[in-house]
Amino acid sequence: MMSLSVFQLSGSMCGRIIQLSRAIHTYQFARSYGSSWQKHEKFHQTNTNFPHAYQTMNSIHNDPFQGKKIGIKPSKKSNFFGVQEQAIFTKYYERKEELREKKIQLTNTYNMSQFVKKAPASIRPYLELARVDKPIGTLLLYIPCAYSICLATPAGQLPSLYYLGLFGLGAFLMRGAGCVINDLWDRDLDKQVERTKNRPIASGAVSEKNAIKLLAVQLSLSLGILLTLNPTCIMIGCVAMLPVVVYPLAKRFTMFPQAVLGLTFNMGALMGYVAVTNTINWPVQLSLYASCFLWTIYYDTVYAFQDVKDDEKAGIKSTARLFSRYTEEELKEMPLEERIEMQTVEKQRILLFLRICAVSHIVLFYVAGHLKYLDGPFSLACLIAGFQLVVQSTVIEPTSRQACWEAFVANKWIGLILVTGIIVGTITQTQKLSKEKKVLLEQRTAFDKR
Repeated sequence: MMSLSVFQLSGSMCGRIIQLSRAIHTYQFARSYGSSWQKHEKFHQTNTNFPHAYQTMNSIHNDPFQGKKIGIKPSKKSNFFGVQEQAIFTKYYERKEELREKKIQLTNTYNMSQFVKKAPASIRPYLELARVDKPIGTLLLYIPCAYSICLATPAGQLPSLYYLGLFGLGAFLMRGAGCVINDLWDRDLDKQVERTKNRPIASGAVSEKNAIKLLAVQLSLSLGILLTLNPTCIMIGCVAMLPVVVYPLAKRFTMFPQAVLGLTFNMGALMGYVAVTNTINWPVQLSLYASCFLWTIYYDTVYAFQDVKDDEKAGIKSTARLFSRYTEEELKEMPLEERIEMQTVEKQRILLFLRICAVSHIVLFYVAGHLKYLDGPFSLACLIAGFQLVVQSTVIEPTSRQACWEAFVANKWIGLILVTGIIVGTITQTQKLSKEKKVLLEQRTAFDKR
């Protein structure tokens, strides 16, 4: 009796495992098929999800004539999915949608967007013009400054809160000023892009004259902060204004405006170290600057994928468009199978480029920390951030505007992980640095005796 019950239990477990494997396999196939099917103009929807793919596949298999019209042979089976798989998928997507709604509700309750919406109507357009409702840009501008300040911190100490706060305020003001300059240059182009047509200048909520007044206030306050730093920092800050002005023009003439943005956005990686130490450490600062430069190309390319179709119509150039060799009209003229193949090749090329940028960013960042004798917690932070970037660049869906935005925003966690790694690594490196200094002192003494 005992052996029989064990046998029954084993058989039941094997059956469950087989059912689960079938469900996983069917889900993966349906998801990939649904993503490809989304490209067909007859079944195009803005948000592709499993029920859409399921309904489409079942309609083809139940109606051979419908499948025959687009070159897909109907299956001999009456239904593409079994009842159990359908029930599993239904529960999965219901739960996923429920969690997504809770996340959106929580995010909408505690974010800067709600603060801007509740602001008086007279100043709300100016807050939107300075992107106060989207602080992710300020954070991405501030993180390279934090890297540099933390790397300049002496061993065993915490970074200077004064400089962290000063550069944080400067990042907020300069990011807002950069957005005003960008919107002034792009006021006509923004009207042609779905995502940007409601920006304050493009929509007429803020006049060009008032936008220039706001820009003057932002630049004046930023200059006041810059003048509190040493002369070398002031010189670097003045040079940084050139790419700030040039970046909006770069989108009109080159397919690499993200590179110009990388030069602009990461001047803080040079300034923070000089502000704290009053010296220039070229190996550390240039390694950090190059690392942040590649990181900016990575996340801004992901950001640019939100507007590829609109940018194509408006003539705006970007690295995202660089990998899209075929226009929407050319793709529509292709047979379905060839179109899917072309889009798959393009996606693989895009993800490879993103992975190269991500890995290069982490390697150069590690070099900058290694030159400051950081290891242990710092190395662990680099591994975690690198793993997250590689995974993100593997699973991202460039054709989904929402997925690209979420991947772009997720880069703030990369920065916070690496900042934490520098701080913890600096605090715990005192003992190792003392040994290094002893060795250097012994070598110098032996050299002097000669």
